[in-house]
Formats: sequence, C-alpha cells, structure tokens
Amino acid sequence: ESNQGTKKTATSCSEQRVADNALSSADLESMGMQNLNVSGHLGSELSAGAAEFVPPGASVAAPASVAPAPSQQQGKAPGGKGKKKSNKSKNKGGDKGSNDTGKEKPEEVGGDDSKVVNKKEKRQDGNQSKKKKDDKQSKQSRQKNDNDGSTGAGKTKGNKKGKSAASESAAAPLQPAIPPSQPQTTNPLSYGKRAQISVIHIAEKPSIAQAIAAGLSSIQGSSQCNFGGGGRSLPSHDISHLSFPKAPHAERCSHKITSVAGHVFGTDFGSEYQSWDSVDPAELFHAPIVKKPCKGSVVKHLQTEARGCDFVVLWLDCDREGENIAFEVLDCIMHLMKSGSESGVANYDRVYRAYFSAINPSDISKAYGTLGKPDKCQSLSVDARQELDLKVGVAFSRFQTRYFQGRYENFDSAVLSYGPCQTPTLGFCVQRHIEIETFKPTPYWVLDMGVLKRGRMCRAQWASGRSFNQNKTNALAQLCKDTPGVSVEVLSVVTKDKKQGRPTPLNTVQMLKAASKALGMGPHQAMQCAERLYLSGYLSYPRTESTAYPKSFDVSTCLQEQSRDNSWGSYVRGLLSTGFNKARGGVDMGDHPPITPCRANMGELSGDMARLYDLCTRHFIASVSHDAIWTSTNVELKIDILEQAKEGQGTFALAGKVLKEAGWLAVVKHKQYGDKEEGDGLEDEEEKALPEFNVGELIPLFSAASASSSAAGGVNVAPSAASYASLDVKEKMTTPPSYITESELIGKMEANGIGTDASIATHIENIMKRNYVELASGRKLVPTKLGLVLANGYHLIDASLVLPQVRADIEDQCNKIAKGLADKDAVLKKAIVSFADKFANFVENVSKMDVLFGSSFARLQDVGVPFTRCGKTRRYLSYIVGPPPRLYNKWTEEVFPLPSGGLIKQATGQKCPVCNFELCLYQCGAPARTFPLCPNCFNSSDW
Repeated sequence: ESNQGTKKTATSCSEQRVADNALSSADLESMGMQNLNVSGHLGSELSAGAAEFVPPGASVAAPASVAPAPSQQQGKAPGGKGKKKSNKSKNKGGDKGSNDTGKEKPEEVGGDDSKVVNKKEKRQDGNQSKKKKDDKQSKQSRQKNDNDGSTGAGKTKGNKKGKSAASESAAAPLQPAIPPSQPQTTNPLSYGKRAQISVIHIAEKPSIAQAIAAGLSSIQGSSQCNFGGGGRSLPSHDISHLSFPKAPHAERCSHKITSVAGHVFGTDFGSEYQSWDSVDPAELFHAPIVKKPCKGSVVKHLQTEARGCDFVVLWLDCDREGENIAFEVLDCIMHLMKSGSESGVANYDRVYRAYFSAINPSDISKAYGTLGKPDKCQSLSVDARQELDLKVGVAFSRFQTRYFQGRYENFDSAVLSYGPCQTPTLGFCVQRHIEIETFKPTPYWVLDMGVLKRGRMCRAQWASGRSFNQNKTNALAQLCKDTPGVSVEVLSVVTKDKKQGRPTPLNTVQMLKAASKALGMGPHQAMQCAERLYLSGYLSYPRTESTAYPKSFDVSTCLQEQSRDNSWGSYVRGLLSTGFNKARGGVDMGDHPPITPCRANMGELSGDMARLYDLCTRHFIASVSHDAIWTSTNVELKIDILEQAKEGQGTFALAGKVLKEAGWLAVVKHKQYGDKEEGDGLEDEEEKALPEFNVGELIPLFSAASASSSAAGGVNVAPSAASYASLDVKEKMTTPPSYITESELIGKMEANGIGTDASIATHIENIMKRNYVELASGRKLVPTKLGLVLANGYHLIDASLVLPQVRADIEDQCNKIAKGLADKDAVLKKAIVSFADKFANFVENVSKMDVLFGSSFARLQDVGVPFTRCGKTRRYLSYIVGPPPRLYNKWTEEVFPLPSGGLIKQATGQKCPVCNFELCLYQCGAPARTFPLCPNCFNSSDW
C-alpha cells in the first residue's frame, strides 16, 4: 500500500488487485477449498500457535517434547445425529456470512484475537451455551468425517465453527520446535505396502523445481524424468520407478515435481479498510488482516496437481520465509490428499520437508534421503513480523502522507512512508549527517621527524600522538634547534614474522559489505545477483548467518571443482597438493552453510553475476588457504634532550613490513573485505622495507637553526653524513567523519538488530526509492532534505520511532517465536498496543514536525496555478505538479489527488453532472488517449 501515489490510486489499485486475484465461492467449491478462508484468517486449523502443526481430526502421537493439543485428545466422534446438526450449522453460517465475492467478513469478538465469526452469525447466536454446544458437535463431526476418509467438497463447505479447535490448540502450552535433525512421529513405513503411491514435490520457483527433478532422476533406480513445460508458467515434471524412503514397501511410486512462484498468499487489510478518506489510520492497529492469493492461478495449479496424492514433499527455501510459504502451500492442498489409513493416521503424517543448501544433484539426493518436517514456529514468526509491519507502516504512512501532502509541495516522493525497519535505517544516515554538520574543526600540532638513511627517507611517528598546545610543541622543536650536537638514538630494533589470518567463511552480511566496498555494487543489486547465481546452480543458498562450515561439509570436492578455472585453477591445484586448511573461527548458526561456489564458471557468466561469483569464489578459496606471513620491523628512536624534559615526549617510532609468504593473499585482495576495526593491526604498518638500523646507533639531527647560523657566516651547510634526521612542527586540523557508506550501514543494522540477513538490502533500497537518501560517490548515503525533516521530526515527537532499540526488541521476540520460546499472539498484542500509543502521541504532536516542514518546503497556498473551479466554493483550484499531482483549494485547504503516470490538462469549462466540479482531462497511453476526469468524483469513496 505504501507504494501507491495517492489515496485514490491506492484504493483503486488494491481493489483491482482483489478483483483480479479473487476466487469466487463457485471457484472455491470446484477446487475443494470451501474450508479455506482466503480473505479471512487463512486455514485457521493451520494457524494455531502450537509447537508443531497438526491438522484437524489428526490422531498423531505427539513427541515427548511437544504437548498434544486438546483437539488431539478427543475421543471418537458421535454418530449421524451430531453430524447432521453440525452440517446444518455449517451451511447456515456459510450462507449468511459472506459478501458478494463469496469471502467471509471477519470480526473480532470478546477480546479474543483467535476467534473470528461472521457479524450476521453473531447476531443469530442468542446464548453462549448453545454456541459452545454447536462448536463441540461441529468439531466432533469433522473428526468423524476425517476418520471415515471423507474429503468431499460438501463436507467442508462454509466451515466456521471449526475455528474453536484452533483456539483450543492455541491455548496449549507452547513447546520448542523439533529440529529437523531429530526423529519425529511420521507415517508408518508400511503405508502403501504392495500398492501404487504418488508423491508431489513442491519447490519455491520453477527453476528450482527443474533442478530438483534433474537431481531426483539421477538417483540410482529412478526412471528418466519427463520434463514439463509447453509454455506453462508453472510446469510440472514426472518421474516414475523411484522408491520413496517414507514408504519403502510400496510396489510402485510416481513423483510429480512442480513449484509456486514465491508467496502464495499476501497479507493485507480487507476492502473495507482500503479507503484513505473514510478509514481513520488509528483503526488499522486493531483491524483484522486477510490473506489474499497473490495469484489465483497458483492456487488452482496447486489444487489440480496435488489432488489425490499420498505424500507431499516441500522443497521451499530453507529459511523462515520458506517455512511460511510451506504452510501456505499446505493450506491449499492438504485436504485434497488421500485420507489416512484405517489406523486413523492424519494427512500431516505424510507431509515432509526437504532441507538443502544447494540445488546440485548431490545435495538434492542427500536431502531426499533425510526428509524432515516443516517448522510451524518459524512460519509463525514470519506471520507476526508481516502483520506488525503492515499495521504500523500503513497507519503511519497514510497519516503523514495525507497530512503533509495537503500542506506542502515538491517532496519528490509519492508516499511519505514509515517502516519499523526502514525508519531506523534512515536514522543511522541522518545521525552521521548531524555529526558532520555539527563538527567543529580543531587545530593540533605534531612533531614530524624524517630519517634519511642510505638514500631513503622514512617518516617517524611521534609517540605522544598530537598536542593541542601550539606553544608547547614549538618550544620542544626550538629546544632541539638551540642545542648544538643533538642526535637521535636508536633504542630498539624488533624484527619478527606476523601472520595475517585468512578470512572467515562468507555469510550474507559479509557478502553485501564486500560487494559494496570491493565491487561498488549496492546491497539490493548484490542480493539479486546472488539469488540468480543460486537459481543457476553456481552458488549455495545466499541467505545465511553462518560463518563456519558444518563438520560434514566436503571442502575437497568444492576445491576440485574450482581447479579447472583459468584464473585460480593453478593455485587451487597447488592447495590440494600441499593440503588445505580448516576454515578459521566463525559460528555455525545451523541454518545454512556459508556462501560457497557449487560449480565452476567456464565462461558462461558475465557482467555483475560474473563479478560477484568471482568475489565469492575467491573468498571461499581464501578461507581454506594458508595464512599470509609478513616480516614486520619496528624501530624505536629517542631524542634524549626532549626525553629529559618530559618522559615520552622525545620518543618516535618507525614501522614497516614485507610480505614473506603470500598464502591466501595470492588469491584475493585482502583490503576488499571488512572494516578497519576487523583487522589484526597489520594494516597500520606501511608495506615497505626499512633500511638497516643498529641498536645504540646515533643519527645527527639537522635543524633549520644550524643551517641559518652557518649561512650567516656566508657558507651554506648541508648535511654530509650518510644518515641524518630532521625535526619540524606541523599544524593539522581534525576532520569530520565522512558520510556513512553502504558497508558501514549494513554493519550498523546487523549490530543493532535492524532487519534480517535477507531484508537488510531491501530496507536500504527503500530509503533510496523514497528519496530519503541519495547515493554519492564512494557508495556513501547522503540524507535529502525530506529525509532530514522526517528523521528530525520523529526525534522531536518520539525518538524511539527512529532509534533502533524498539525494532531490535521486536526482532528478538520474533526470534523467540521462531525457536518456540514465545507466543505469537502475545508478542503481537504487546507490540501493537505499544505502537498504537506511539501513533496517538505522534498525531497529537505532529505540529512539531510541521514546523520543520514549513522551514524546508513551500506551502501549497503559495504555489500552483489556477486550474479548474471547485464545485463547492466556485473558486479556482490550484494545480500542484508534484509528485504526486494534485489540486488544492486555498480557501478550504482541501486536497484532491490526481492519477499519476499521465498528463493532466484543462478542459473547456465542462462540469461534472454529479457534483458540479469543473472537469479536467487525463491523457495517457501510447498512442495517447484522453479521458474526462472529475477531481471530486475520482476521490469519492462511493466511486
């Protein structure tokens, strides 16, 4: 919603999207999705806050670490009488609880966020006891239907009472999720014995589905894959005669591999909350959210391909977003699987999750042999973050966009958006700008010593660093000049070998920082290139927090693959012959291994993809190479007369280093990586060889005083010794910090918990798109006038809106949800209440930010040209070019946003027959077409 240019554009685009993607009740019935509320709380039985997802009516033996939900502890459902009553209740609610599109209108009742009922049904339920009785009978009837193996459409139509089971399940104690590596309760291995079974494999993208199909067909005993296509956007591939590890006694097993295209459903508000005019933004904090199909064709595709399958294997990306998409897929297809065996095994027993980090055949084969279960807790953490970001972002964005666009012009931004992550990201950039603007340069003085020996001049550093007392520094230099025969003594000479450690393996944040610093590639662009390289099979999964390889990782095979490369092949072959090193340090977060090359580039890559692949591959090779060794020399010098005056002020130091063994530096340029504070001290030493110095050696000090005294006698004296030293006073100024670079910003976001490894690049891209910051040379981010006003305004009203601490706390709570240590509903409730209070305070004190806007932008009443007459006041409206384009009434301060993307022209005085406003003309398209436009009707909620 924050991408819409005006309130009407936002409303019309959102409604059009709903119209394009909405599935009618007839469509849902034809697909068997009557029990799926795509516009309300999607798959309520799947949304219970349990440690592990269990479908309704399932009699799954829960593992010891997971407390069974109450719905699992129910006995066998009663007979036909209860079933008949339950069906009657379902049909009644289904008929009266829908709008004209066949979608339910949810409403919060009783203060319980987990209960959602229809308004009409609520009015009909006269007493609470009858409602509870109907809920119980409906739940028992559904369990009976499941145990009887009934999957017909008529038995799931309009089910709303069944949501009480989800509420009871959500009330169960939350336990930590079971890691995929541990055994879990699954289907009996005797399932499908001496029978034919079918398995559907679902990937996140079509290219991954094709790679999975190729990997599965390479497993011994499988038939050749029949690759689909035929111009279909989501092709399906078929494999037969491949045994399934979870049904080893099946006579024959057929496999179908297909995919989705990212998220199946999107989070949004209902149509009644889409209007910017009629809806108070404060209402959005407590408004119900709905799950809308991103594309109705994807849902239909999944329904068609999965109908009647025995097993589901989910090959979604192995991160939290992937887990969330996995449960979106299950919401669509699980009720269409073949019903459980006579022992009552639920469909979820036959749902499995493949965990993989690369899409090469070996990794796919390994994942196929070690299938796990989906992790509901990780999916819930994504749901929590999506709902919070939607409610907070849209509420703040709507209010401040409408408020300030109705007063000022020339923002050069269609929407003044706020985001819980985006705004703190802007705050880091503005904070650096403030440090620069408020910096006051201060002069300081240093003693600068030069030592000439064997024709080479070396600069020695003053041990005292710098002095802010000019008279004191000049006095020290004058003392040396006035004292004859002053010399510099060599106190010590220390020469030793120092190791420069190889880099740790590459994770997402390090890759983004390195791409910005070494390649001049923005985070968003780098992430897109990394994803394309992953989908093409060149890199492992690019979203990872790990900086250490697991013990099972085969480094040797990866190096052998790179030994064929023309650029570093010879180095890799030498590394394999002498023996590679174990990667240094790092942490294995358990999600994915570090970013690693999976196949060699034999000239197929070009452009940014080739550059990023080169960087990642060189980094991988460097991480398992030998350390670099430098020969470092440090010489300590002393001027005795200064040392006697005060200890330490007569000491100077010379330092230099020479590369002895290149090690990993032979394959990568070390200065491309990391920040200065991440180094090991060697960067402070200049790469140069020092001349030979001996302890106790005296070097005469040549000063300007001695030269001037000799010149007074008519003789110019130059130092004739093979070595001498000079001493001067230099005045310098302190310098302000530079504007924050992308690499620095990424580091700050990671350190402060703003965003995740997968979303950091998006947040930086957003503040640039919104014209809050501009990209300067050197990949530096400079705040614009609009960004400065917004960030400073947040500071004036409520600093926590722009400081990182609040968002960091929320990210921490989402991490706890993902680990099963916190309840999603409790976390959401607390966070939403907190932000609702902050929003109320922001609205009350928005005048403080208004003062900043007034000093930076022109007011609408002072700009614009008369354009058309207002139908209410009969005065001329001023046309504001924008963006966004709009008409403004100076006398009533009313704003009429106009459509973007076209040309607005004056009409010939024609009036709207509905509201009496003068019409204007809107021209768009190629070839151009012109339409009459009423600015009032265009912004009316009735239209």
